[in-house]
Amino acid sequence: MINQLRKVRKKLLAQGKLRRYFIYAIGEILLVVTGILIALQLNNWNLNRSNKNIEIQYYETIKNQLEQDLNAILGNMDYNQRYLDQFSYAKKLIIINNRSKIDTLGRISLNMKYYSDFRRKSNVYQTLISSGEIKLINNHDVNEKLQSLEEVYVYINRLEEIHRDVIIFQIIPMVSQIIRMDPLKIEKPEALYNYKFQNNFELLIELMIEKMGIYKQAENDINTAIKHINQELVDKK
Repeated sequence: MINQLRKVRKKLLAQGKLRRYFIYAIGEILLVVTGILIALQLNNWNLNRSNKNIEIQYYETIKNQLEQDLNAILGNMDYNQRYLDQFSYAKKLIIINNRSKIDTLGRISLNMKYYSDFRRKSNVYQTLISSGEIKLINNHDVNEKLQSLEEVYVYINRLEEIHRDVIIFQIIPMVSQIIRMDPLKIEKPEALYNYKFQNNFELLIELMIEKMGIYKQAENDINTAIKHINQELVDKK
């Protein structure tokens, strides 16, 4: 089409028909501009389609990680609750000074060294932020919930570190002075029922209750984020 216009334009120019020459010249320019605009539109369309596919992949990857995190959180909640119940029972035995349950109290005391410890395997969200690819996650609700969840994870890990330090530097040294590990024997029964030992249970119970609360918040945030992602995947597919 453009070649034909050029031939006509040259012919008109040779014939001295300037007005018609300019009309054909303008037509040629318009065709070129239209072609460029169409090419740009197609390029933008292809880019948007590519970004959309990448965004879907990111949503699916994030959702997979969140589901793994949720399973880990639920497992740690069960683990934490199991020992929380034991320690609450042990505290009661000490308060009422039930000496008939001394062996039970001794066994529970040895369990004071166990604690839940949530650690996720990967962090897709931080990877997206570091790479700058987070801009492809267009859903504001998803972004907001993931950011909130990051703060919750940081707090959880801090609580885990505190719990670990309490066990290493306070619980284990005291328990080892009162109870023989192998064979199991209560070497200092009075110390086992002492208020100082009760305070250790009190400390762990308060810490574990706080952990249950933040675990629950993480569970809620994860479920909400997954809900937003599922809706986004439905809308985009």
